[in-house]
Order: sequence, then C-alpha cells, then structure tokens
Amino acid sequence: MTSILHSVSSILPSRVNSAERLGVLSLRNPVEFTRRRHGRSTPDFETSGRRLVVRAAETDTDKVKSQVPDKAPAGGGGSSINQLLGIKGAAQETNKWKIRLQLTKPVTWPPLVWGVVCGAAASGNFHWTPEDVAKSILCMLMSGPCLTGYTQTINDWYDRDIDAINEPYRPIPSGAISEQEVITQVWVLLLGGLGIAGTLDVWAGHTTPTLFYLALGGSLLSYIYSAPPLKLKQNGWVGNFALGASYISLPWWAGQALFGTLTPDVVVLTLLYSIAGLGIAIVNDFKSVEGDRAMGLQSLPVAFGTEAAKWICVGAIDVTQLSVAGYLLASGKPYYALALLALIIPQIVFQFKYFLKDPVKYDVKYQASAQPFLVLGIFVTALASKPLKMSSDDERDEKELDLTSPEVVTKYKSAAEIVNKALQVVLAECKPKAKIVDICEKGDAFIKEQAGSMYKNAKKKIDRGVAFPTCVSVNNTVGHFSPLASDETLLEEGDMVKIDMGCHIDGFIALVAHTHVIQEGPVTGRKADVIAAANTAAEVALRLVRPGKKNHAVTEAIQKVAEAYDCKIVEGVISHQMKQNVIDASKSFLSVSTPETRVDDAEFEENEVYAIDIVASTGDGKPKLIDEKQTTVYKKDAAVNYQLKMKASRFIISEIKEKFPHMPFTARSLEEKRARLGLVECVNHGHLQPYPVLYEKPGDFVAQIKFTVLLMPNGSDRITSHALQELQPTKTVDDPEIKGWLALGIKKKKGGGKKKKAAKKAGEASTEAEPMEASSTAQE
Repeated sequence: MTSILHSVSSILPSRVNSAERLGVLSLRNPVEFTRRRHGRSTPDFETSGRRLVVRAAETDTDKVKSQVPDKAPAGGGGSSINQLLGIKGAAQETNKWKIRLQLTKPVTWPPLVWGVVCGAAASGNFHWTPEDVAKSILCMLMSGPCLTGYTQTINDWYDRDIDAINEPYRPIPSGAISEQEVITQVWVLLLGGLGIAGTLDVWAGHTTPTLFYLALGGSLLSYIYSAPPLKLKQNGWVGNFALGASYISLPWWAGQALFGTLTPDVVVLTLLYSIAGLGIAIVNDFKSVEGDRAMGLQSLPVAFGTEAAKWICVGAIDVTQLSVAGYLLASGKPYYALALLALIIPQIVFQFKYFLKDPVKYDVKYQASAQPFLVLGIFVTALASKPLKMSSDDERDEKELDLTSPEVVTKYKSAAEIVNKALQVVLAECKPKAKIVDICEKGDAFIKEQAGSMYKNAKKKIDRGVAFPTCVSVNNTVGHFSPLASDETLLEEGDMVKIDMGCHIDGFIALVAHTHVIQEGPVTGRKADVIAAANTAAEVALRLVRPGKKNHAVTEAIQKVAEAYDCKIVEGVISHQMKQNVIDASKSFLSVSTPETRVDDAEFEENEVYAIDIVASTGDGKPKLIDEKQTTVYKKDAAVNYQLKMKASRFIISEIKEKFPHMPFTARSLEEKRARLGLVECVNHGHLQPYPVLYEKPGDFVAQIKFTVLLMPNGSDRITSHALQELQPTKTVDDPEIKGWLALGIKKKKGGGKKKKAAKKAGEASTEAEPMEASSTAQE
C-alpha cells in the first residue's frame, strides 16, 4: 500500500540517496530550525531561541559530517532528473511544485505499482476492460504518488535533524520548503490516498471497506516507522520487515481485494515473501555501517558484523523463496514451483559473484543483476495464487459425490419426501379466493421447517432448505409465478393451477411440478387433453432417459406424444441433469427443438440424476413475456464478477451470495424496497439469471409435469410425483410407437433361467426392459 523504504527501490537498481541510512534516527519531535554557518565543527540548530542537542557524540558527528557535502552540487553538477526522482545528486531547485515532488521520491513508487499488478493477477478476476484498467490505475495512484508520497514526506520531516548534518541541501533542512508547506503536503497526500481507497471500495462493491482499512493500516505503519516514540526503523529486524511488508504485502493485498477476495492463504504467503523484503532492505545497510555505528543505530551489519549480516541477508532472500516454491509444489502447482526455482538460481549465482564478495563495492551490480529475478518470481507466485476456474461441470466430476454413495441416495430421497409432502400441503390450499402469494409462502415455509428438522446433530454443518421457490401459475401462465407480498392475485373456481417447487438436503436436489384444476369431479375437454399430453410425454421421457440412450431421441418422442393430443410442447423448456448444488448441470435435453434453442448431444449414464420437466399447451407453444416486473425468481451466476455501481445492488448481491449461493430464490426473500432498486442492475450485468413469467394467449391452457429421477444400477427411480385427478381427454393414444415406449419398464429384469445364469457368469448385466401396461401410468 505505502512504501516506507527511502534508500533503494526494490525494482530499480540505483540507490536512493546513499546518505539517507545515516539519517534514519530522528532525534527530536518536529521543531522549526535553521542551519548555522557551515564552518562550525559541531552541528548547532536554532529552535525558537533554544539549542537542539544532537544525541550522537560530537567527535562521531564531525566524522560523519566530514563525509558528506555541505551543499548540493552547484550549477550543472546536479541533475534535474535526480531532483524530480528524489535521489542523490539532485540539482538545487526553487520551483515549489518540483520541490514537493522531490519530497515524495517518485523513484520509490514502481515497487508499489508492481505490487498492485501482482495482486490483480492473483485475484483471477482482472480483465483488460476500460473499467478494470481504470480501477487498477486509480489503485496505483493511491499506492504510489499518494500514500508512498505521504510516507516519504513524513519520513523526511522526522529525519530533518540528521539530514541537516548529512545532507543540508535537501529541501527541508535547506529551507527550500517551509514547515507549514510540508505539513500541508503530508495531510493532502494522506487524505487523498484514503479518499481514493474509499472510492475504490464503493466502485468494487465492497460491503466492508477493505481497501480503506488497508490504506489506513499502511499509513499508520508508515507513521510509526518514522515517528517517535515507536520509530520502528531504529530496530534492524522490525524496521526491515516493515519495509518488506510495505513493498510486497500491502500493495498486493490492495490489488487482490480490489478485483477479488483477500484470502488467509494469500495473506500468509505475502507476509512470508516480506521476509525476502527484509533481506533486500539489509542490502542497503552495508554502505552505512560507519554512520549507523556513529549515530548509535543498530542495523543488522552493525549488530552482527558485516560477515554474519551478509549471510543473514541472502538467507532471508533465498530461504523465503525456496519455501514459497515448496508451498506451490505441495499445493499441486509444480510448474509454477519449477518456474520460481528457475528464477531463484540466478539470484544465488549473483549473490556469490557480487554480494558475498563485497556487499559495499558490488551493491549496485548485485541489485541490478539479481533483483529483476526476484521481482519476476513475485509475479509467478501471484499467478500461481490465482483461484482455479472450472471450465465445465465435467472438470469437477471426480470430486463430486454421486449415486454410488448410499448417503447421497438417502439425501436425495429425504429431499424428495419433503417436497412431495409440501406439494400436498400446497394442493390443499388451492381453493377459490385463496391468495396465491399466501400459498407460495406456505409451501416454502413447510419445506424450510421440514428440512431444518433433519441433520441437526450432524458433525459438519449441512445446508438444506428450498431448492426452488414455490410457484403457482394459473391457466395460460407458463410458470415461475411467485409474486411479492404486495400482490393480490386470487385463485378462482375452474383455474388450472401449476405448482412448481423444490427441496434440497446438502445440495442434493429434488424437484416436482404438478397440474391441478380447481373443481369437483373429473377434468374434461381441452384441459384434460393438455394435462394428459404433459403426463404421457413425461412417462415416455422417464422410459427413454436411461443409460446408453441419447438426449435427442427423448426430444423427438416428447413432441410426438403432444401431437397425439393435438397439443404443443412449450418452447424453451429444458430438462437438466442435477448434481450437488447444481440445479442445471451440463447434460440436458429439450422438450421441443427449435433453431434458436439447442443443447449439446449427450448420452445418459448410470448414477446420474435428472429433473424431467414437460410443459404442454393448447396454444402454439410460443409463450411471450408480458410484464418484466412479474419476474421474481432468480439464480446467482457464480461465474460473473462485474462490479456493481448502485449501493442497493451491492447490498442485494451480497445478501444473495450469503443466503442463496447455489439455488434459485424469490425476491420475496429479500428486503423488498432494496430488491426493487438493486435487482435490475444485477440482472442487466449478468449477476442473476431470471426465471421470467411467460404467457400463452388468453384462453389457452398450459399444463406442467416435473419429477426427479435417479438412474440407479437397477433401473430408473422416480422419487417425486403426485397422483393426477381423474381425466377424461377428448383424444387417445393410438400410435404403436408411443404405446411401445409406454410399455417399456423402468426397472431392470431380475436374472432367471439357465440363459440368464450363463450371462451372469460371463459378467454381463441384463438390461432388458420389464414390460408394463401403458394404462397403469398414462392417460390414453
């Protein structure tokens, strides 16, 4: 986030002000002072009429003083570039804005910018869009010019007494900039950085202002590094580790939090890398040993001696990187580990070639040769930390639980038992003048209560509850009608009601949909025709969705059944495979094939689970969206990470991620006022997939039959359903092919006789279908 290193850039090989390490011990609180004449042998300062006594001994101070110039290089001897970068050899300048820039030391900004890049890469969510690029640039502005500038300015302020001895030509001790101007600059940069951090939090949609907290924490670290009473830089270990953390960890965290989630493992990994930053900071201490010793500063070369400090330095750098490489290897990322190892080897070579021979003489050569490899290694680690994204459901198959586990089968059947009972509860409520929203709420409440009573004492928390919100759709309404609490829609006598709902236990889903007409006695006419068409098509699908069969064959059969009843299968309805926490997995089949709607060819396999969903209509089967405001059922798309603009949208999506990370939900479950404001933006940018309320033409009737089927080794097991009312359709099924499909069994035949025994001995399983009477399961 902010850099508190003012002696060397961890990216650039040139040292930033070789005399600065002589001035890392501030001797007094901020005071106004003027330098006396340069001819004096001891450093005297005037401060409001009293003398400021320097803690170092006069003899040592004189010794240090003799090694530094009394003024900046004059005329053409100073560099204007050095002045703008804030490094040694700067030309004298009178322009206040250039002096202000010099105080911020722009040469120390690149490592912070690089840290933001690494964090964005590690998030896995940065995309080369104008918005993401703009956010990253703003984050770099916060980390570099603003907060690093604040750090460097405040560091120079608290070191002004020592700089008056070592580098009297610097902006503050030379009087080129006043005390009030320095204080103003400190506050402007600090508040500017914190303001940008807060803006980025809003832009990123953070409910917790993560970036603001990081900026605030980094600013506090910068202050206690330079200012008494803590003054961390007085301690070689603590101060240098703070340097490493500020260069590597804080900007990385900022970049990652901006585009993704800051996870504990990344925090630990970056703090580990900060130990390498400690080693980098030690590199810069060797040239300042005499000055540090004279000023009483316990840098590591002073405390342990040059020879021991050399090995501490390279050990901190190398052991840290080797540990990270080992971590990547253990995490199943061998290629990243090898890449990092390849970048560590040349660093070790240059350490023996330059640094360990003479850390003072070869300081610049070592840093120029070795540190680029360290920087690239940090980026490799960032890429390795990027969260893995599944490209398809099949990539997760090996880790997913399926029907081979008896526990999974039990959970599916427990969910089915609950949803079947819930369907009965809802059917009992479907009476004339009953309010639809009340019925929906009772259905959902029943599922929550029943599911909540299961697995209470499980060692591991098991998520359970509504897998699909209760929907009650009437007559020509195709489905998904689950109104808000303010809706006053009532049921009427003779209404054809479609009830759609679902329950899950530990993410294992059971869905059911049923059609019922609110009347006494048998259902007749076109209402009976369309219910019979949907039911018969569902029965045919049940018999064709079996291991070894193709999905397109089911689609063709469904359409043929509907035609036999002079009805249409509604376009756009898809029957999906289901997996744990996935209501619409990759395998699926269409009820009716159209040029606009296609699914991939697939073959059904044993131990798969499907929700077979058939919707038939007496109309043309091409429903229309009449009112978008009636849409209340949505599902979170986990693959979308667009940063929402509106506060209400960010609040809603945060609530949805917490309550409904996998399953569809109704807007009724959210705070209604915020939902109205925020859902539109969430849908527009793909965060939510809507389940629209579609309609056939007035006077048309729509029927729906849906059930869940387990493709078990011994045959298909339909676990959700409800008996139909008595139907008296005007049409009958005479087609031999349809009758043949209906005659197929859903269970495998048990072996028997010599022939079957022989097959069994040969290791073959009997797959012959058990004949069944069509009339037992379908209306003809």
